Amino acid sequence: MRKSTLFLLLALLLVSVLALSACGGKATPTQAPAEEKPAATEAPAQMPAEKPTEAPAPTEAPKAEEGKKDFKIGLVTDVGRINDRSFNQSAWEGVKLAAKELGLAEDNIKYIETKDSKDYADNINQFVENGYNVIVTVGFALGDATREAAQNNPDIYFIGVDQFQPEPLPNLAGLIFPEDKAGFLAGVLAASLTKTGTIAAVLGTDLVPPVVAFKEGYEAGARYVNPDIKVISTYHPGELSQAFVDPEWGAATAKQAMDQGADVVFGAGGMTGNGALQEVAAAAEAGKEVYCIGVDTDQWETLPAAHPCLVSSAMKLITPGVAELIKMAYEGNFPGGNYVGDVGLAPFHDFEDKVPQDVKDLLKKVREGLMNGSIDTGYHPGGAAGEEKKEEEKQQEEQTPEVKAPEGFKIGLVTDVGRINDRSFNQSAWEGVKLAAEKLGLSEDDYKYIETKDSKDYADNINQFIENGYNVIVTVGFALGDATREAAQNNPDIYFIGVDQFQPEPLPNLAGLIFPEDKAGFLAGVLAASLTKTGTIAAVLGTDLVPPVVAFKEGYEAGARYVNPDIKTISTYHPGELSQAFVDPEWGAATAKQAMDQGADVVFGAGGMTGNGALQEVAAAAEAGKEVYCIGVDTDQWETLPAAHPCLVSSAMKLITPGVADLIIKAAAGDFPGGNYIGDVGLAPFHDFEDKVPQDVKDLLKEVKKGLFDGSIDTGYHPGG
Repeated sequence: MRKSTLFLLLALLLVSVLALSACGGKATPTQAPAEEKPAATEAPAQMPAEKPTEAPAPTEAPKAEEGKKDFKIGLVTDVGRINDRSFNQSAWEGVKLAAKELGLAEDNIKYIETKDSKDYADNINQFVENGYNVIVTVGFALGDATREAAQNNPDIYFIGVDQFQPEPLPNLAGLIFPEDKAGFLAGVLAASLTKTGTIAAVLGTDLVPPVVAFKEGYEAGARYVNPDIKVISTYHPGELSQAFVDPEWGAATAKQAMDQGADVVFGAGGMTGNGALQEVAAAAEAGKEVYCIGVDTDQWETLPAAHPCLVSSAMKLITPGVAELIKMAYEGNFPGGNYVGDVGLAPFHDFEDKVPQDVKDLLKKVREGLMNGSIDTGYHPGGAAGEEKKEEEKQQEEQTPEVKAPEGFKIGLVTDVGRINDRSFNQSAWEGVKLAAEKLGLSEDDYKYIETKDSKDYADNINQFIENGYNVIVTVGFALGDATREAAQNNPDIYFIGVDQFQPEPLPNLAGLIFPEDKAGFLAGVLAASLTKTGTIAAVLGTDLVPPVVAFKEGYEAGARYVNPDIKTISTYHPGELSQAFVDPEWGAATAKQAMDQGADVVFGAGGMTGNGALQEVAAAAEAGKEVYCIGVDTDQWETLPAAHPCLVSSAMKLITPGVADLIIKAAAGDFPGGNYIGDVGLAPFHDFEDKVPQDVKDLLKEVKKGLFDGSIDTGYHPGG
C-alpha cells in the first residue's frame, strides 16, 4: 500500500463516502455483534473463506498467534446492507482478508448493519462494550461518532473508511483515497471510447467530498483527451440519507443522459450509481453501443447485471487498505492519522479486445503522470497528493496584473488573535492583499484589515466587512474556520478566503488556502540535521490544536531523521490555550534557551510571535559568540524579522502572500475556485549564510525537494491537506 500525503489531498484534499455513504432506512439499532447476521445477508456474512485459514496459521509468528488468539474485529456499515456490492462490501472483504491472513476464527469477526444514522454511536459502542480490538466504520457520515469513540477508548484501534482526520489520534486511522485521480483515469477512458462526443456521470450527493473528487477528476480526465467534450454530470438532489440508495433515480438519470447523446456513463453513488449502470447495461443488451464505468471496487465482480456495458471501474482499493490497517493494529505498529490508499482502473474483462492498444498505452502514461505529479487533475482537496502548480501555471498567474477589478471592489482581512505586523502569518496574508490590490489598480481605501483581540470576536469582525459591502474577505488562520464558513454560507455573493482552513465540503464562494506544511518542515529538518554539530536540534511550536503546526513538527522531525536516524530532536508545543499559543514570545524565548542549554544548536520556530521569540533568543546567543542557527516559518523571515539575522539560516516557507493574491485576483476576474486551493512551499534563501551552507547540503536539499514532490520521498505524515 502506498502511503502519501495528499489534500490532500487533498487533500487531501482532505478527506468520505462515495459509494456507500448514506443510505436510508429506518430500523432499530442493529443487533448485538454476536447476532448480527440478518437472513438476507447470510452469503456475505458467513465468511466461507475463513474456514480454510487453519492451515496457514503456522506461518504466523507462533508467539503473536498464541498471544492474540482472542483478537476481535468489528465492522459498522453506513446506512445500508453489508452486501451493497460497493463500499460496505469492499470494507467487509478487507476484514475477512485480514482475518484469513492472521488465522482468526469466524467468531472473531462480526459486522453490524446500520439501519438509521441515529444509531452510529450505539452500533460502535456494541463492539466497544464487547471487548473488540479493532472497529472499522464505513463512510464519511460515521466520522464524528468514530472519532468520539476513539477519543474515549484509547486502547481500541479504529479504522474510519473515507474519514479524513483533521487532527491525528494514535488509535484512529482515516483510510482515504485520491478519488480525483481515479476519476481522471475514468474520464480519459470515457473520452477515448465515446463516438458521440458526449459522456455522463450519475453521482451521489455533493455533500460528500469524495463524490465531488470523482466527478471533478472525471471531467478533467475527459478534457485532457478532448477539451471540447460534452460532459453531463448530475448529482442526486435529495438528502444525504437518500442520495446513495436510490437506484430508480440513478436509472432514470442515466436514461436521460443517453437520450441526450451520452454513450459512456460513469456511475458513482452506491446503489444509486448501480441503478445507472444497470440502465446502461439494459440499453447495451438492446443493441445500443454504450459503455458504463463503475466505482470504488471492480464492479465486474460485484454487479454482474452491469456486464453488458461495464468496460472498467474507477477503483479505490478499499479491501487491501482495510486489511493492511488491521494487520498493522495486530502487529502493534498502527499509523494514527490519515492513511492514503491506492486507486486505479479495474481490468477491462470482456471488453479487453474492444479497448484499443493506443488507449491502453495512454491510460498507462496518464497513470504514471498522475502518480509522479507531472499531470495535475486540477482538483485540490487538501490532503490529496499536494501537487505543486506547474511552472507555466505560476507564470500565467503572475501575468494577471492586466485584470481590473470591478468598480467599487473592496477587500477586507481579519487577523487571528494578534497584530497585523506579527512578522509571520497575519503579515504574510496582508502582504498578499496589498499585492493583489496593486495588481488590480485599487486605492488604499479599497482594502482594510481588522486585528482580532479576542477569539470571541471572529464572527463580529467578519460581519463588519459584510455589513460594509466588501467583495472579498480574507480570514487568517485555522481558528477562524467555523466563523468563516458560516459567513460564506450566509453570504453567497461575497468571496471568502480562509488561510490555513481546510474545507471538508466545498462552497463555491469559499476557498481554503492550504499547504503541505509537512514537506516544508521536512526540508527544514534536513537542513537542521545537516548543520548541527552537537547532534541535537529543537523546535519551538504553537499549539498542537492547529493541524498545520503538527504537520510542520512531524515533517521537521522526519526530515532530520532522513539525514541522521539517531539525531535528538527536542520539540515543544505551547502548553496554553489557542488564544495564547501564538502570541507568547516570552515563553518561546525561554523554551529556546532551555533547548540550547540541553545542547541544541539549531532551533526551528513555528508559532507566530511565540516562534519569533525563540528565533530572537537564538539570535542573541549567536551574537554572544555561540555557534547556533535558527530556522523561521511561513514566510522568508529574513525580510520580516531582522532581529533574527544573526542566526537565521533559512525559513520553511508557505507561500502565503502569492497564494492570497492569486485567489483575490481570481475573485475579481470571476474565476474563483471554491473548495481547497493548495499553495506552494519551500525553503527561503540562505541570505548571509549562503557561504556557510556547504554545497553538498544544497545539493541534498535540491534532491530531497524533488523527491518530496514527485512522491519518491514520503514525510510519513498523512493528513490528507
